Amino acid sequence: MKKVAFIIRMYQEKSFHGGGEKLFCNLIKRFVRDGHTVHVYCAESDTTAEYIRIIDEKYDHNSPITMENFYNKVKNIVKQENYDFVISENITPPVDMTFLQGHSLANRLKKTKNPLESFLYNFRKTKKQRIKYQEKWMKQGYRRIFAVSEILKRDIVQNFGVSEDNIAVIYPGVDVPSVIARRAQPDEAIHFGLLAPGFKIKGGFVFLKALGILKKKGYNFRARIVYPKFKKNLGIKFLIMLYNLKNNVEFLDYQQDLTAFYNSIDCLVVPSIEDTFNLAVLESMACGRPVIISNNAGACEIIKEGINGFTFSNNLAEKLMYFIDNKPNLSLSCRQTAEEYSWDRVYEQVNEEIAELGI
Repeated sequence: MKKVAFIIRMYQEKSFHGGGEKLFCNLIKRFVRDGHTVHVYCAESDTTAEYIRIIDEKYDHNSPITMENFYNKVKNIVKQENYDFVISENITPPVDMTFLQGHSLANRLKKTKNPLESFLYNFRKTKKQRIKYQEKWMKQGYRRIFAVSEILKRDIVQNFGVSEDNIAVIYPGVDVPSVIARRAQPDEAIHFGLLAPGFKIKGGFVFLKALGILKKKGYNFRARIVYPKFKKNLGIKFLIMLYNLKNNVEFLDYQQDLTAFYNSIDCLVVPSIEDTFNLAVLESMACGRPVIISNNAGACEIIKEGINGFTFSNNLAEKLMYFIDNKPNLSLSCRQTAEEYSWDRVYEQVNEEIAELGI
């Protein structure tokens, strides 16, 4: 049995705020299940499990100095515990290994095509500071890096000069419901869905523009968009009027039960401008709902065109029209894909990578 430590800002077992929290929760639970000695060092948690170690130190991902203070405190504890390995989250002060789930800020700055946005970066002190610290931490190095997609791996290689050999791509996992449910709102119109907590970066504007094209061409469709800030966003309200989408688009608040949301649509649309993976893709497929996904999202790497979903670059409207015209039945293949990407598979792959290091 191994002695293992995890260092994360927040450990959740119930109310997840993103795919990263789900990944660590499922990975940690499997190490505990198999009898390994596990300690989780975090700033906050929704559980009092015996393996949780709350560190009384501020941890703000927007303030690299607080992150270094937090990690320095944990490092002093780790030195005394003699762990076989330590896994931390994302680009953080290196201790041993890390599991990356988000793009580097350097990648975002280099990819922006908006000259004004690029120029304004020079006046964003916090962003510049975070990029500086990320470069420093990457230069210090990790014994092993796990990344959730090939897209993220390329980011790290290109922006930090890290050797490809030190990065292993391990896709996230998903829980698969026992049955595929029928759509909760049975009518003739195709229902598309979008999860857009960050409307711009998740491709919300790309989606609305494509829906506007469908509306002009007379297509019958509905769209359900999870975006809690809709009521305060006058710009989006204006676009809904401009594209004449008032009777086609429904905005939803935060969804406690995402399975119910997936069951209410025919297809999940993922038009992300930038996305290292997007766990919603696997969750939707586990519910038997195919996806139409941007090539900018890491999860496009698991899509087999026309079999379990569709990918696009600049032709989202065409893909949406194809889906409406053909109504492809991809439920079974979607579910089979989701079953391949279990959380046990993630756990096994991490163990295989660690075994190759001789641990």
